[in-house]
Amino acid sequence: MAAVLTRIDPSASMMILALVSGLLIHHASQNAVAVDSGSSCNSDSAKWPGPPPFRECRLQYYVQVVVGDVSLNQNLLPPLNQSYSGPFGHAELFAFNATEKPEQASTRIGFVRGFTIDSAYKASDIVDLIEVELISYDDGKYKGTIQIQGEIRAISPNEVAIVGGTGSFRGARGFGFIERVLFDGPYRRFHHDLHFIYN
Repeated sequence: MAAVLTRIDPSASMMILALVSGLLIHHASQNAVAVDSGSSCNSDSAKWPGPPPFRECRLQYYVQVVVGDVSLNQNLLPPLNQSYSGPFGHAELFAFNATEKPEQASTRIGFVRGFTIDSAYKASDIVDLIEVELISYDDGKYKGTIQIQGEIRAISPNEVAIVGGTGSFRGARGFGFIERVLFDGPYRRFHHDLHFIYN
C-alpha cells in the first residue's frame, strides 16, 4: 500500500488532503448548527415576553351556561339530513363565562368560546358531539389561552385533550375532564378539571 501512495503526484495528494479536510470541516459545522438550533428550543421560559408561565399540574374552573341565551347559538348549522341521520352535522357556537367557583356570581376568570358538531350518525337521543374550545384565561396572575378538544357524550365526565396555548400556557399539553354539575331548567354548569403534562 505504501508503494502505491508514493507513486501519487504530490499535488494530487495535497488536493485529496484539502478535499477530505474540507469535508470534515463542513460535517463538523453542520453538526454544530444542528446542535445549536436544537438547543434554542429549550430556551429559558423566564426570558419569554408576557405573563409568567403556568407550571402547575392542575387547573380547575366552572363554565356557566344558560340555554336560550344569545351566548349559545344552537342553530349555527342545521343537521345534514334529519329524516335519515337525525341531528348528525348539527353545529352550535358558544361563548360562556368561566368562574373560579361553582356559583354564577363567583369571580370570573375568563371566557370559554368554541363550537360543537353532532357526530352521532343515527336518529337517537344519544348526545355525541365533537367539541373544540378556546379558554381565554386571566386570574390576575396567569393570562393566556388554552385550546382543548374532544368527544362530549351524555354520560360525564368526558375526557378531552389539551392541544395548545398562548401567554402563560404557551405550548400547553395534557388532558382534562368536563363534568356537568348542574342541570336546573335553562341553567347548566360544567366543571373543567385540566391536567398539564410537561416534558
